Order: sequence, then structure tokens, then C-alpha cells
Amino acid sequence: MPLHLVTGGTGYLGRHLLAKLLDGNRKVRVLVRPGSSREGLEGVELVEGEITDRDTLERALDGVERVFHVAAETRDGQPAELYDAVNHQAVTEFLELAADRGVSRFVHTSHYFAIGRSGEPRSDKDFVNDEYWTHSPDDMHDAQELSKYDAENSLNQRVSLSQPVLAIIPTMMYGPQLSSVKSVEDLRPGNRIVRMLADHAAGRYAGLPGDGTQLWNLVHVEDVAAAHVAVMEAEDGGVWPPPRWGHWHYIAGGENVRAAELFAAFSRLAGVAPPKCLKKQGGLFGKLLGGGQDSRTKERFAMDSHSWAFASDLGKQDWGYSARSFEEGLEQTVAWMANSGLIP
Repeated sequence: MPLHLVTGGTGYLGRHLLAKLLDGNRKVRVLVRPGSSREGLEGVELVEGEITDRDTLERALDGVERVFHVAAETRDGQPAELYDAVNHQAVTEFLELAADRGVSRFVHTSHYFAIGRSGEPRSDKDFVNDEYWTHSPDDMHDAQELSKYDAENSLNQRVSLSQPVLAIIPTMMYGPQLSSVKSVEDLRPGNRIVRMLADHAAGRYAGLPGDGTQLWNLVHVEDVAAAHVAVMEAEDGGVWPPPRWGHWHYIAGGENVRAAELFAAFSRLAGVAPPKCLKKQGGLFGKLLGGGQDSRTKERFAMDSHSWAFASDLGKQDWGYSARSFEEGLEQTVAWMANSGLIP
């Protein structure tokens, strides 16, 4: 049985991926940061260290055949140097070391930032991006988005060298969190959609950016975790990735939903009034943000004002990707939020 290394195993997506791997009795090693919670990691082999440390990566890779690289800096408003070090430079070095060690399969968790926003001004308002859409370096919102784009370029270079690597690109994830949650502050950075909904329910969400018609692709976190396992174990025993597959990175998304529709559906299920739209960054939003009552940075506010619409047809065609409906996923999420005390 191959030994799997998981980075980011204590994060939002990482814990769901780890749960699926352990349910299948797979051999797993997890790279954990010093001081990070070990909750739920009982019985799992642990290697402690930083993803940016070469010696740590070498220790973590010892004897490993398959890698899930999920770790990333996903907090908003961090220094550009941190985003580049964790999301780009560490990926580049990790890929190099994996090649030197003869790792047979390497799945990198990318981000929808790597593909870029959809809609205006580069395309029609309701245009939907796919794996063949190319991001424009002139259309970056911040250093976090740029670091995700640069990481995919590093991965693509390894593809050109025939290294067995592949990327999964989650869109806007939502759903239950497997680590303990007692308040909004316990939500992980990757659980942004639930954080938005919980902040709104608590009266700490200044308002909906844009006019509410922007499209957001929303995907349940468990479906993204399942996608990682599916691609890793596809056609086991043969050439990987299979030559017949159409791309080196795949979008793992759900339904494209207008931002106002998301909050309207949440309002029906949670019994709270939907937020009003904030078309500009000034005014009410500026006052609330300045007063510390809104969790968004200005960069995040600008991002959320745009469309991030995506299609997952290629994954469905090549390896059978599937995702639950938005209605089903949101109902499950709201029930979990209620049980966790995030909403009344």
C-alpha cells in the first residue's frame, strides 16, 4: 500500500481529505506546523515543520509515493512576501524534491485565483471560465492571487518535463468544518463562504458587494475532497495521469449562483433578512470596515464584487467528477451552522 503525504491536513479542506483517506484505511503521513492543532490526527504519522523549510520537506517525503499538497496561505491581507514564499516558492521547491525522490503521483491543490475572474471587462457578463481560460497578469487583485497564478506556472513546467503531477482547482468552497467550531472566529480561512454567512447572521457583514448579480461558483468541501482522491487513484496500476485525460489541471466546482441568490437562499433557511448591496467601497462599507465590524479587506471586497463563474465539464468527462446541488449542499451547511451555534 502506497504511503500518502498530506500537507495542510489540519486546514479546512485538508481535514476532509484526511478523513476520506483514513476511511479507506490508506497509509497517511501529515506535515503539520509547530503549534497547530492535532485534533482528529490521533493514530496518524506526523512530521512537524514548515512548508517553506527544505529540510522539513525532505523529511516529510522520505518513503512517500504519493503527495497531496493542500497547504497554502489563504488568509486575506497578508504581506506579499508571505504569499509568494508559501503559495509559490514552496510549491516550486516541493515539486523539485518530489521529482528527485521519484514520487509517483503528486496532486497539487490550486485555487480559482489561478484562472482568474470571469465576466466583464474581459468577457461577457455571464461568461463561464473553464480549464482553457488564461489568466491575465494585468488583472490581478492582490499578491495572494498572483502567488496562486505563479504556482500553476511552476506546476505546468513540471508537466512539460513529464513529471506525474496534476492540479485540482477548487472554486468557492463551503460546508461543515471538521475541526471544533464554537464561534465565527473558529472558522478556518478556507471556509470563507460560511464565514460570510455567519458574519451576516451576527450582524457583522456590512453588505453585499457589487449589485448582487455577479456569479459565484459554489462547491461543497466534501465534493472537493472526493475529487482529490478520485484523481489520485484513477486507473491505479497504469500510467498516471492517464494520457487520455484532456488537461493537467481540473476545476472542481459546483453551481454558478448569483451572490444575491446565495444570501436569499441562506435567508430562507436561516431566518435572517438578506444583506443590502454595496456598490462602492466607500460609504457604509468604509465606515464599518474602519470600525472593525467587517472581516473583509478592501482587496477581498473588490474580488467579491466580481464574477467567479466556472465549469467542471472536463473533470466530469475525463474521470467522473460530480458535485451535489447547491440546494442540497446549502441545506446541509445551514443545519451544521445551527448545530454549531453559528446561527440561531
